[in-house]
Amino acid sequence: MKRNVAFFILAQTFFLGCSNATIPSGILYPAEKSMEVRYLCRLPYANSSAAHQSWSKSTPSWIFLNGTKIIVYFKNDRTFVFPKTSEITLLPGKYRCTF
Repeated sequence: MKRNVAFFILAQTFFLGCSNATIPSGILYPAEKSMEVRYLCRLPYANSSAAHQSWSKSTPSWIFLNGTKIIVYFKNDRTFVFPKTSEITLLPGKYRCTF
């Protein structure tokens, strides 16, 4: 009987303690979708010829995805286009670049 009561108290403490725990939002990881958008926004700058391009001094504002390509639209009305790979899991659409 004592073992059952001890187990009941332990189980209640564990499950109620875990479900009511509040985690500070500063230590939570961003969602996979937002991490992928950030990655795609920064990807044009990884190109070795990026410093010589007309958009290199600007910041990206939008990403447009379709089935085969990704277009990064910059604030100075320039674009960078690259093919969509199987690693990209974002659905086709328009995403705002945020840093």
